[in-house]
Amino acid sequence: LMNRIIAKYSDVFQRATTAEEVRQAFSVKRIASLFGVEDGQAIESSFSMLRLFYQLGVRYMTLTHNCNIPWADQNNVDGVNSTLIENNGLTEFGKKIIIEMNRLGMLVDLSHVSKQTMIDVLNITQSTVIFSHSSAYSLCNHIRNVQDDVLELIVSI
Repeated sequence: LMNRIIAKYSDVFQRATTAEEVRQAFSVKRIASLFGVEDGQAIESSFSMLRLFYQLGVRYMTLTHNCNIPWADQNNVDGVNSTLIENNGLTEFGKKIIIEMNRLGMLVDLSHVSKQTMIDVLNITQSTVIFSHSSAYSLCNHIRNVQDDVLELIVSI
C-alpha cells in the first residue's frame, strides 16, 4: 500500500531507507517516507520476522504499544497501573532484539515503552534511538512522555 501511494504521488513522497535518501528527498522538496512498525508484537518474538521487516524496508520499530509484549513493558506500567509490570523493562531476549536492530541498522523507537524499558535500551544500544511521538514529561505531564533523567541518558550514547 505505501509503495503504491508513494508511486502515485511521486511528486510529493519519496521512499527513504537511509539518512542519505532522507537528505536527497529533502533536497528535491519531497517528503521522505520511512517505513516503521508500531508494536514489537508484530515480530512475534522472532529474529527472522525482524529481519524480514528490515528486508521489506522497515527502518524503525516502536517496541510496544498499549500492551506489554513478552520481552518489554509498555508505559502504562509506570502510572496507576504499576501492577501491570511483567518484565521490569527488557528481558534478556528483548536485549538481544535491540542488539539485532543495531546490527541491522534499524532505529529503536522508544515511544510507548515504560521508563525502565527506555533505560534498559539506552544502556545497551550502540545506535541512535528515537521517540517518534513522545514529548518531554517536564513540559507535558503525561504517562507517554519522557522524563528528564531518561533524556539525559541520551547524551551518553
